[in-house]
Amino acid sequence: MLSELRQQKFTHLFQILDFNHDGLLEKTDFQSLGENIAIFRCLRSPSEIEDLINRRGREIWDAIRLFLDDQQSVTQCNLENWLQFLENITDSKNDRRFNVLSQKSVRDIFYIYDKNLDNYLSKQEYLCFFVSLRVGIKQADECFRAMDLNDDMLISKKELHIAITEFFKSDDEGSPGNLLFGDPKEFGFKTRSSFY
Repeated sequence: MLSELRQQKFTHLFQILDFNHDGLLEKTDFQSLGENIAIFRCLRSPSEIEDLINRRGREIWDAIRLFLDDQQSVTQCNLENWLQFLENITDSKNDRRFNVLSQKSVRDIFYIYDKNLDNYLSKQEYLCFFVSLRVGIKQADECFRAMDLNDDMLISKKELHIAITEFFKSDDEGSPGNLLFGDPKEFGFKTRSSFY
């Protein structure tokens, strides 16, 4: 069972991914989000980065659909389904799978946003990440500082991996990784228990 904190974080991420704000995740949400990322990353079409963004969106959508078909024979992903999907992925019995996915996410985020290819995300590059996901810009500085564990004004791949792991796995309210996609508490989203 997901803790209230993880429900809150995962609900926040659901709201980010639900591009058209209709309360459902659909293939078109991932396509629209991919287009938004390409725009804010200033990509010219076609590009390898844009291809990767689109491919990852399809992979996430396919994984959700596969999980839903296996679990409930449903074709739409509402918030409840999303929470069940992430609960399954982050379950301790799936630690190896989660580690593979989190490492892949780090590589992808750096491939997309590390414009100068120095293997760090600067504050400006992190800001591009934030804006392309339509997260409130006023939180970017606080979130960047929280994840910059050694205070060098850069986010390393290791720091990003820690943040991703904390976002998805930690029940500690003080974990810096909770702020990976902005502060979920700022948005006042309902938790799972509100839907029963």
